[in-house]
Amino acid sequence: MAWRGVTVHVEWLSRRLAQQQEDAAATEQHRIMVTHRVSRLPGHLRATNPDTYTPGLVTIGPLHAKDAERRLRRGNRLKMAYLNSLISRGHPDASGHLAVIQGYVRLVAARERDARAMYAAEDVDNIAAEDFIQMLVLDGCFILEHLVNFATGREEASLHAIPFGPAQLSVDLVLAENQIPFFVLADLISCTRLPEFDYMGSDPPILLMKLALYYLAGQKGRDMTDVLPRAGDVCHILHLLHSMVSAARTRWEPSPRIQDGAVLKLAWEAAQLLPSLPLLLMVPLLYPILPDDCKWSARYGPVSVPSASDMKWLGVRLKKAHGGGGGGGSGKASDSIVSVLGPVPLAVKLDRHGVLRLGQLKIEFRTVPLLFNLIAFENSAELRAGDVLAYTWFMAMMVQSAEDAAVLVEAEVVRGGAAGNETNADVVRFFRHVSAACEGAVELEVSYLGETLQWFKGRTQHPFFAKRLADVQRYYITVPWRIVTAFGTVITTVLCILQAVTSFKQKPA
Repeated sequence: MAWRGVTVHVEWLSRRLAQQQEDAAATEQHRIMVTHRVSRLPGHLRATNPDTYTPGLVTIGPLHAKDAERRLRRGNRLKMAYLNSLISRGHPDASGHLAVIQGYVRLVAARERDARAMYAAEDVDNIAAEDFIQMLVLDGCFILEHLVNFATGREEASLHAIPFGPAQLSVDLVLAENQIPFFVLADLISCTRLPEFDYMGSDPPILLMKLALYYLAGQKGRDMTDVLPRAGDVCHILHLLHSMVSAARTRWEPSPRIQDGAVLKLAWEAAQLLPSLPLLLMVPLLYPILPDDCKWSARYGPVSVPSASDMKWLGVRLKKAHGGGGGGGSGKASDSIVSVLGPVPLAVKLDRHGVLRLGQLKIEFRTVPLLFNLIAFENSAELRAGDVLAYTWFMAMMVQSAEDAAVLVEAEVVRGGAAGNETNADVVRFFRHVSAACEGAVELEVSYLGETLQWFKGRTQHPFFAKRLADVQRYYITVPWRIVTAFGTVITTVLCILQAVTSFKQKPA
């Protein structure tokens, strides 16, 4: 058909538009069915913490692919080398490599539409099918080779030649915007010969999850088959990590204490109260002369979490949570990224004796990206009160000053990185920084910390503990001369009252 000198191929154009709309409708239908999509984070989060969400060595997936062409060329070169070494494990003869690569391409091409549905349309629609498939093959094989190298102890000279390369890579692989579908990794490992693991007899997806968890959380040597999620339910590596960290927190229980009956419990509570007995008797006299601006209600009001330094005034002792009981420890790999969360990730448990056990948090350069990206995943998954968000908010609320930081460091709940030279001021800055990720903390009453938060809220509103005993302890005990002055004031007041009463009685009628 010709119109005004322009020839239009009606049949060809109609077929092309029909095919495009069918493909778009099918892809959109796939997107609707995806549970956890890999998407860009909101601009206000990225503007305040860009480095926390941006890969520093290797890009995975399409969202930061352009960085590989410019800023991260070293990581891109690693991918080609790792593809070769992965194939060479089961095919030493290079003449067979082409057939293996063809198998990879066919597998990924068959799942291309499913893979595209994992991302927002604006992030992948402009990527040609060939480029998209090649990216997934390269990125997936790179991850597999690195996981296998880590598990078998094979030296990665090229990676270690890059300053902070191994540590930075462990961060890059858990970034919320730096993920590829887990089923792509499962398909790739299913058609990869790995002679080192023939003895295990595990299904490839199970082996993949075990390799990933050993690398991320140091879980080698423990049979996790009974606690692993179903491979088909895992969306990507960050999702797997979040699932296992939350599961470890759920399974953990403090080591069993000596069985204590009612009599022993009563004796323990009496022993705790005995040193404070003289002060308890003086509370009715000391509290009325306490300055108003030093009272709990004036400083905080009805808070859910008091600061670490105020915990002791409420009868709470802080202790580091030790592994055991629920098997939630993070294993022997001290260099795994989850090791920053200690042997009991996210543990917060208050027992009936007023002991608050907290997981040990290691402050180093990987801690902020790990916490922020786990929280970003929780937000993207629309979890009302995710475990990581709840834990991070709780810890940030406890650290309001250098004194609070000192209390947590002394209790070994917080410790520095390898250098171990972080000051209390550094700890305060760290928690103020991570508190920026806790904007959605308003619904934490429905989180696993709900019962603990209710206990603290009730304690800080208690007419005796918060408004009298805690205030008197905090004000007078911390500065000894105040108690002397207070006693002088009380004695003077009592003497004046007695003198007035005596004078009144002696006055003639």
